[in-house]
Amino acid sequence: MLRGDRVLLRAITKEDLVPLHRLNDDVETAAGATTTPWVPETIDQMIAHYERRKPDPANVDFAIQSLSGDLLGSCNVWGIDTLNRNGHLGISLLPEARGHGYAPDALRLLCDYAFRIRGLNRLGLETLATNSAMIAAAEKAGFQREGTLRRHAWVAGSFVDEALFGLLASEFRDPRTTKDQ
Repeated sequence: MLRGDRVLLRAITKEDLVPLHRLNDDVETAAGATTTPWVPETIDQMIAHYERRKPDPANVDFAIQSLSGDLLGSCNVWGIDTLNRNGHLGISLLPEARGHGYAPDALRLLCDYAFRIRGLNRLGLETLATNSAMIAAAEKAGFQREGTLRRHAWVAGSFVDEALFGLLASEFRDPRTTKDQ
């Protein structure tokens, strides 16, 4: 378990699936959060997928939990390239957890995992240019904006710009030794 100032990152359990299933039911958010088209999924399908999963060291998922024990959402380090020592981060908070400052702490913990535990050198974070909350969380966690992919993402009937962020291991502020500023 990875512990931050506000959240814990831990393995996703079968009990987490029912509340996390609500993220898939939020069509607009789900459609903008992945590179694949949104499709409806029942909780039974989600559980079956969970039960068939195999460990994948290139794509590591975590549950985000408050220090008081509430499930807040999920996050991951994905697309880990062990040769070039880079990867990407993703995060999805349940609607009731948004806007409370959990995302920067979760992002810093993901960075700690990726840099300190996995030995990566660079992390990328991509988000819709319209996602001001994610952009603010990325910047608060230390990411630098590196560019924009114009009209790159097809979301709910139109193309949207995608903002690109990056963070190097040498730029990372360890969450165990720094506090939210």
